[in-house]
Formats: sequence, structure tokens, C-alpha cells
Amino acid sequence: MKKMQMRRLAGALALTAVIAVAPLALATEKGAEAGAQTARSNNGFSLVSSAQAAELAHAGDAAHAAGHGDAQATNSLAPAKLKDLFWRTANFVALLIILIKFLAKPIASGLAGRQRSIREELEGLESKRKEAERSYREFEARLAGMEKEMETVVQRAIAQATAEKGRILAEAEKAAEDIKRQASMAVQSELIDARRRLRDEVAEQAATMAEAIIAKNLNTEDHVRITEQYLDRLGALQ
Repeated sequence: MKKMQMRRLAGALALTAVIAVAPLALATEKGAEAGAQTARSNNGFSLVSSAQAAELAHAGDAAHAAGHGDAQATNSLAPAKLKDLFWRTANFVALLIILIKFLAKPIASGLAGRQRSIREELEGLESKRKEAERSYREFEARLAGMEKEMETVVQRAIAQATAEKGRILAEAEKAAEDIKRQASMAVQSELIDARRRLRDEVAEQAATMAEAIIAKNLNTEDHVRITEQYLDRLGALQ
């Protein structure tokens, strides 16, 4: 991975070098073309018509000489430009080597750190995704458990309601039986009391009637005798 990064860095720097050197080469090429055009134009001045050759012989010779002088000057400048281009390229290559030597490691370490941070972020996102999936599965399981628990609670509530209904009905039946029994006992007690009161009333009326009959039919001696007999019975009882 580090070798690949170094190769990419070197390629980028080389491309930068080509881009920087290209204008110089283009300028040199344009200078050469300008010198060639000057030479051709000067040669053209020597190819004038025959009618004017006699009149402009001296001027043509001078122009021809000047053209050769310009071509020589151009040819003398081309090696200087090439030399300048060479030194520029050498300086740039040296600068490139220095940059690669001193900046390659920090840049590579920075890229490695960035790659490591990106990998850690991806791992963190993957961990969060797995955690979210696990939480979702736990929630689904908890929801299913809650549904089962709710169903169990409903069934338990139904069973409790049924048992409570049976208990209430049993208590109601028992209360009804108690009420019926108490009512029956109350009726029996009332009947007994009524019979007793009726018997007492009948006995009282009979005693009154008997007393009246006895008082009507008995004399004084009979009263004394009955009283003595009653007293004798009381004494015997004591």
C-alpha cells in the first residue's frame, strides 16, 4: 500500500515537472521557427526579379549578409536556451528528488493515517450497523415475548374472572339459602310465639271462665277447702 502511494506521488510530481518544462520547450521551438522564417525571408530578398537585380545588387548583397547574420545569431541562441532548459530541468529534478525524499514519508504517513481513520470510521459504522441490527432483533424478540405475555395475562384474567364469577354465584346461592333458612326460622319462631300466646290466652280465658263458674257454684266452705289444699301442695313442693 505504501509503495503504491509512493508511485502515485512520484507520478504526480513527474506530471508537474512535465507541465512546468513544456512552456520552456515550446518557447524554444517557437524561437527556432522564428529564426527559420527570418532566414527564408532573407533568402527571398535575394530572389528578386532580374529587372531589379542590377539596381538592387548592392542592397541585396547587404540584405543577404544581414540574413545570414540573423540566422547565425539565432543558431547561437538555441544552444543557450537548450542549456538554460537543461539546468532548469536539472534543478526541477533535484527539487523533485528533495521533495520526494523529505516529503514522501510525511505525506505517506498522512495518507496512511487518513486511510486508517477512514477504515476505523467504516469499521465503526459497520459496528453501529450490526449493533442496530442486534437491537432490532432484540426488540422484535421482546415484542414477541410481550405479545405472548399479554396473551398469557389475558387468559389468566379470563380464568380469574370465571373463578370470581363462580365464587360470587356460590356466595349468592349461599346467601339466598341463609336468607331462606333465616326466614323459615323466623316464621317457625313466630308460629311458636303465636301458638304460645294463643295457648296462654285460651288458658287465661278458661281460667277466668272456670273461676267464674267455680265462684258461681261453690260456697264459702268450698273456697276454704280449696285454699287449704293449694297451700298443702305448695308446702309439699317446698
